[in-house]
Parts: sequence; structure tokens; C-alpha cells
Amino acid sequence: MKDNEKSGNFAAAVVVALILFVAIVSLGTSLAILPIYVNKVLGLSPYFVGAVVAAESVSTLLSRAYAGRFSDTRGPKTGMIRGLLLMFVAGVLCIAVIGAGEPGRYLAFAVVFASRILMGIGESLIFTCSGTWPIGLVGREHAGKIMSWVGIAMFLGLAIGNYLGVWSYQAAGLLVGAAVMTALPLLGTFVVWFIKEVSVHDDHSHLPLSYAIKRIWKAGAGFALANVGYASVTSFLALLFLGNGWNAYAAIALALFGIGYVSARLLLGWRADSSGLNTVIVSLIVEAIGLLLLAYAKTPVQASVGSFLAGFGLSMVYPLLALPAIKSLPEKNIGLALSTYESCFDIGILMAGAAGGVIASHLGYPSIFLFAFVCALLSIVCAYLAYLQLFSEVRATA
Repeated sequence: MKDNEKSGNFAAAVVVALILFVAIVSLGTSLAILPIYVNKVLGLSPYFVGAVVAAESVSTLLSRAYAGRFSDTRGPKTGMIRGLLLMFVAGVLCIAVIGAGEPGRYLAFAVVFASRILMGIGESLIFTCSGTWPIGLVGREHAGKIMSWVGIAMFLGLAIGNYLGVWSYQAAGLLVGAAVMTALPLLGTFVVWFIKEVSVHDDHSHLPLSYAIKRIWKAGAGFALANVGYASVTSFLALLFLGNGWNAYAAIALALFGIGYVSARLLLGWRADSSGLNTVIVSLIVEAIGLLLLAYAKTPVQASVGSFLAGFGLSMVYPLLALPAIKSLPEKNIGLALSTYESCFDIGILMAGAAGGVIASHLGYPSIFLFAFVCALLSIVCAYLAYLQLFSEVRATA
């Protein structure tokens, strides 16, 4: 590959990451405004709010395999366009129901619920193609660097989208937030047309999903277990602070988690392709220490330090465990490999939500972080097994 072509492909890969960022801002905006609409405007109980939030997550999880196969057979550019258009349609449905005034609260809820399902499928396509497309442009040897970019785009997009949703609601109302979540994916669709496509393999033979799971479960289980810490911090940290009377410090602690996460990506992300097992083990140990500090914190300063360490340690787990996952299947099946691996994020979030509610009810909020600490330690075992599989395959083909 010539230097000019190589630099052009890297630039195109960065633009794909920016499109992912725009799409995730749309998602974050919807996560901020739709629960408010369901609870405060429609007057429905928190159970309905939970159903709206869960509908998107479950829809994303169940469509991961479809998204992977679509990327492998139709191409990531086509998949990205389809995903963005599905998110746009989801936004249009929300604009219609919010702007309609009072269409009947259960009818309105049904429309919002349907929009969440569409958004979940769209996200699944976008998540997968935002990885397979840049990797196709710059090569699998740069997969770690690509996954670092993707991770930053996702994390910052969610944070900014949540802020934008709350701000738009307070400043101008829900309809403006719905318009923002609709306009962003449409903007992304226009930009996508100008990005270079990557070739699709002529061999469209399908690997069974069961085979992909068998090959990827070690890296995937490690990723899922590590993300129990992510879900615990984002869902229960504020409640831990409120329960201890540290209300004034909750926002700072959450911000420190994000600062730790982004700092690690900026400091270490460029080395992702040359890093490996040792780095992911150290990262998981740092995350585990942070979670242990949260579990036994006696002051808000201790808890805030724990939050920073948890974010810093977790940050590099996604790209570093993605490497053995991606390389465990043939290059023509990279979409299936990536979508199967990324589905483990959804599983980790669901695990934390289900277990966290039970643990908090019986043992209190600190015990949630102790549970996440144990999960981080178990993730080290899975990471070791994933890289052991990768090393043995490299030796076998050498």
C-alpha cells in the first residue's frame, strides 16, 4: 500500500469513528429524554421506563449476529447506511408522538417502544460496521488502534448525548431533544456516501453462530465480566454516594471515572496493537483495585480515587480483548467475530443490572462493587485463556 493511500485510508477510518460518535450522541440524547417523557409526560410507572430502556439493549443484543453477517456479505458501508437510517426512523417516530400532544398514553408508549427496537437494530449495525469498516481500510494489524478509537467515540458520545438531552429538555423541551436525536443520524448518512468502500469477500459461506461463540467465548467472557464494573459505576455510584451522605461529590466521582477512562485511551491506545496479555492483566488489576476501594471507601475522596482507577483500568480492556476475538475467525468473517464479541458488552450490562438490584436490596450498595471486583478478577482468567488460545494458533501456523 502506497504512503498516500495508507494515510488516506487512516483519514477515512477516523471519519468512520466520527460518524459513530455522532450516532452515539443521538443514542445518549434518547436515553436522557425518553425516560422523562414516559414517566413525567405519559405518567407511567418506572416499570415502563425500564421496559423502554431494556427494549433497546435487548434489541441490540439479539441483532448482533445479523449485523455481523450483514457487514461480511453486504459490506460495512451499506450496513452503516442502513443502521443510520433505522436510527433516523426511530427519531421520526419519537418526534411524531411527542409532537402529537396527547395521543393516548399507552399508544404513545407503544410507539416509543417500537422506536427503541428500531434504534437497537440500527445501533447493532453501526457498532459492528464502525469496527469492520476501518479495519478493512487499514488492515487487521491495526485492529487494536481502531478499537481504541471506536471505544473513545462510544464513551464520549454517550456522555455528551446524555448531557445534551438533559440540557435540551431543561432549555427548550422534549421535542427539541427528539429533533436532535433524529437529525444527527441523518447528517451521518450524508457523510457516509463520501467514504471509501472496502471490498467484500466473494465467499459468502456462513459460519454457524455456535462456532463463533465457541471460538470467541474466552475473550467475550472476559469483556462481559470487566464491564460489570462499568455498569456498577454508571448505575450505582451516585446511589452509593447518596447513601453515605456524600451528595456533593457524586458528580465529581462520576466525572473522574470518565477522565480515567479517556486518559488511558489517550495514553495507551496508540500502543494497543503492540500490547497484549500483560497489559490487559495490569489493566484489569487496576480496575479491580478501584472497585475494591469503592466497596470499602470510608470517605468521598477514597471513593473518587477508586472511581478514577476503575475507569483507567477498564479503558484498554475492550481493544485488547478484541484482538484475540477478531483473530479467532477468518478475515472474511470479521463482522461475525466483532459482533459476537461486542454482544458480550450487552451481556455484562444485563448481568450487572440483574445482580446489582438483588445485591443492593439485601446487602447494600457497597456490596455491588465487591461483586464487580470479583468479576474483574475472573476476567483476568478469561483474558489469559483467550491469549493462550491466540498464542497456540500463532505457533501452529508459524
